Amino acid sequence: MEVKSKTTYERPIKYQLREPITIEELYSLMQDQWTTELPGKFRLKKGLFGSFICFDTYLSMQPQIKVKNDSVHVTPVTVSTKSGGVDIKSAAQAIKTMKAGGSFLDVALGAPDYYLKVCDGIEELLKDRMM
Repeated sequence: MEVKSKTTYERPIKYQLREPITIEELYSLMQDQWTTELPGKFRLKKGLFGSFICFDTYLSMQPQIKVKNDSVHVTPVTVSTKSGGVDIKSAAQAIKTMKAGGSFLDVALGAPDYYLKVCDGIEELLKDRMM
């Protein structure tokens, strides 16, 4: 099991399972047994390179989960919706965080924390299946 730190959000985290699992099985497991507080909504998507589970984007961070045989990869994907040089969705979420009493530090660390919460939830969900 990998030790996570604040710099972990820069690279994918891999969870090695004892037995193979499909992305559909993982998605069903997530829907049925997610026990931690959900950091965001997730959905199963089919892409050109296979299926994956993606979470909502928060402050330009969108965690995505892919499965290959007996390993689950949680990847941080940066999504930008820039218009005139400003990421509108990210700026709106930052303003909402500040209005809710958050600090600049909450905004700066919001995306990495979001990604790490998703990773913690997946780890908790799969702990009985990991090596």
